[in-house]
Amino acid sequence: MPDTKTLIANERKALMQLMDNEPYKVPSRKINENLLIATWNIQHFSNNKSKRALQYIADVCERFDIIALQEVKTDLRGLSKLQDLLPGNYKILVSDPTGNYERFAFLYDKRTVIPTGLVCEIGFPVTAKTHQGYQLHRMPYCASFKAGRFDFVIASVHIYYGQTKVEKEERKKEIQELAKHIYKRSKTNRNKVFDRDFFVLGDFNIEEYGDQFFSALESNGFAMPDKMNELKTNFLQTSTYDKIAWVKRDSFQFSGNCNVVPFGKVLFQDQNPKGGKKQISDHLPLWAEFQINSLSQELDQMINLNG
Repeated sequence: MPDTKTLIANERKALMQLMDNEPYKVPSRKINENLLIATWNIQHFSNNKSKRALQYIADVCERFDIIALQEVKTDLRGLSKLQDLLPGNYKILVSDPTGNYERFAFLYDKRTVIPTGLVCEIGFPVTAKTHQGYQLHRMPYCASFKAGRFDFVIASVHIYYGQTKVEKEERKKEIQELAKHIYKRSKTNRNKVFDRDFFVLGDFNIEEYGDQFFSALESNGFAMPDKMNELKTNFLQTSTYDKIAWVKRDSFQFSGNCNVVPFGKVLFQDQNPKGGKKQISDHLPLWAEFQINSLSQELDQMINLNG
């Protein structure tokens, strides 16, 4: 039996090999050419993760330009420790606690992605007279960024979950109301918003391809590739809870590459049960690659707009 340091080093190497090779290969990051966006619901992420688990989480996060994290709890010590394990170029934006005492966070590599000013929780307008109105259980976290010549807004969500008929209707309503709100903002006059290139990602609790919750996204103008619709994102790879969706526009292009990182295949192999579901999360990281504007593409858009 190898000592602990050797065991961890071997598993970190195995994790790198998993992400370097098919069928789970993560593309190389190319500054100003592509954008690798990931989302990860890290179950009950507070100060409860071991240093070993945090190291593995950091090794995954380092492969992406920006990572949206859900289920960050009120205690931020775990998030701080994760940042310490990442290279110094990784920065954090984090929300206040919302429903179920959960925070959202964005981890981003400042060499490839920079914030451009907008940081907010998505709340719907309420009347001054009653101070009452519909809001999501966990208010989504939203921020604007720039990668190369590409400006975009990204919203991280954790949709309400439940098994009863009433709870499922609430889940569907949350997805519908959020999708309608973001799609409307994406159509707003350019001078009135930070940017109209919207991504929405996170844990939608969509249980299977084509179900009513999935349809709620598609029916409100959001694009997702078929491959992502079929990716199983829970640890056991039986459900399609997590999604990366976007309002389709000419300023960026989906490369066709998206996948999960099934870390359970290589990590915590000395434990019973194996894999790290208990130590890391019951969700897998989900990622997608986008080709972002070159100068020639930007000029073509200007010509087409004014032509």
